[in-house]
Amino acid sequence: MNKILNAIFGLSSESGEAAHADIVEMLKADHRRVIDLFAKYEKLPATATREKRKVLREIFAELEIHTKLEEELVYPEVEGAEEHVTEAQEEHHVIDLIIAEIKKVRSMNEKTDAKVKVLKEMIEHHVKEEEWEMLPRLPQDELEEIGAKVKVRKEELLGKEFPEKHMERAGVQPVEELYGGSETGEGISDKDATEQKPVAKESAPKSKSKRARKKHSAA
Repeated sequence: MNKILNAIFGLSSESGEAAHADIVEMLKADHRRVIDLFAKYEKLPATATREKRKVLREIFAELEIHTKLEEELVYPEVEGAEEHVTEAQEEHHVIDLIIAEIKKVRSMNEKTDAKVKVLKEMIEHHVKEEEWEMLPRLPQDELEEIGAKVKVRKEELLGKEFPEKHMERAGVQPVEELYGGSETGEGISDKDATEQKPVAKESAPKSKSKRARKKHSAA
C-alpha cells in the first residue's frame, strides 16, 4: 500500500537514497513530474474525458502536497530573497484559485482545456522563477537536512490526504483507478470517488382498497 502511494508521489522506499537526496533534487523532480502530467493531459483526445479527469486529479494532488511542503519547510530557509518568496506565495494562491475553478466543471470541453492550459503556464512560470531565483539561495550545507525534513513531512501529509478507504482501494486497484470518476455529471474533485448517491427509500406497502376489504370481510 505504502509502496503504491510512494510511487505516485515520488517517495523513495530506500532509506539510504532518502538520506542522501537533497531538497533541490527533490523539488526539481516534483516539478518535472507535474510538467509531465500536463503533457500527458494535452496528448489525450477530446473524447477521453475519464482519462483527463484522472490526470487532473493527479496534478491537483501533486500540487497540493508540493505547495504545503514549500511553504512550511522550504521558503523559510531561502536566504536574502524575501521579494521572491512573497511573489511565490502569491502565485500559490492564484494557482489554488485556478484549481478550484477547474474542480467545479461538470463536463470536459474546450473551456476546461483552456483553464488547464492557463494553470500549466502559471506552473511553468512558477517553476522557472523558483529554480532560478530561490533554490540557489537555500543554505548549501543544509540541503540534505532540509530534504530529510521534507520527506518526513511529505509522508505525514499523504497519510492525512488519503482516507483509509482510499488506501484500501490503492492496495487492490491500479494506480490510475485511484482518481476515477464518472465521465459526466461530476466535478473534478477528490471527493468524487467517495461520494455515494442516496439510497432510495422503499415505499410503504399500499393499503387494500375499500372494495378489497369489503370482499375480504364478506368471506
